[in-house]
Amino acid sequence: MIHRGPLQKIRRSWLLVPASNVELVRTAHLSGADVIVLDLAELVPEADKPLARETIEDSIQIVTAGGAEVFVQVDPELIYADLRASVWPDLAGIVISKIESPQQMEEAHQLLKQLEEERGLLPKSLEIVAALETAQGNHQGYEIAVASPRVWGMTLGRADLVMDLRSEPSGEIHLMQYLMQRLITLSNAAGVVPLGAWWRDPDRGLLAKPENTYTAGFRGRAIGFKGSMCINAEQVGPLNQAFTPTDFEVSAAGSLLEAYRDGVSQGMAVVKWDERLIDRGTAAQAQSLIDLGVNCTLRDESKEAAFEGKPVPAP
Repeated sequence: MIHRGPLQKIRRSWLLVPASNVELVRTAHLSGADVIVLDLAELVPEADKPLARETIEDSIQIVTAGGAEVFVQVDPELIYADLRASVWPDLAGIVISKIESPQQMEEAHQLLKQLEEERGLLPKSLEIVAALETAQGNHQGYEIAVASPRVWGMTLGRADLVMDLRSEPSGEIHLMQYLMQRLITLSNAAGVVPLGAWWRDPDRGLLAKPENTYTAGFRGRAIGFKGSMCINAEQVGPLNQAFTPTDFEVSAAGSLLEAYRDGVSQGMAVVKWDERLIDRGTAAQAQSLIDLGVNCTLRDESKEAAFEGKPVPAP
């Protein structure tokens, strides 16, 4: 028999918000994002980083008003300053931009451990997403993923990869399709979650229009991604929709499971259904899809409840 698994963390949409932009921070909770990533590494001018660090604790409180989880994107070259500024209650974890080695991951792990102890957070409560944005980082992707038990997921950095890997004449990034599929393989081998979407030329991913964002997210889910970063609030809804199983998919999975269970009750190991042969592994995938649909609904309900019941703190 296929048993329902534990509740999943539903993190379909990851909205990147410059921590220095007061207005974007103030309105980020309206987007409906599953995760809001307050960025200190990529989108903040160097001159504005000190002030952004000073206000990050308040920003964390502000962006949780819509029920989103909050991560902070940090620079591995400024990891101490960024983490000292960012580790506070209600922080779920960090995204490490341009990480290139397991040693950097180990350093982040130890700093998070120290800060959890200092600030009264539960041990190992803070998770890490590794952003593989360079050739070196991609080369050591598996070693990076297993360097800390805090690593929850991995993602690629499309724009930064252009600088290392160049672009093909078609406009696509060199080897991008291979790198996306490799990321999914590495993530599954390491037991972490792959994040990304199947962006296609001429889209620049983070700047794609909503309809193209949905297509990229839907294609991404089909090959194994579980969610994606975005930079515009209008991309959040399409990503949430794309990474949520459709009613048709859930219905088909239910019919498949019913046929499989009927066959198993009759002593079959493999069941023919709708021109397909269904075994235990296929049935487990169907159950996983049904569970995902249920958990997505619960996640949306929790965000709606949080949005209705929690006023936005004053800046």
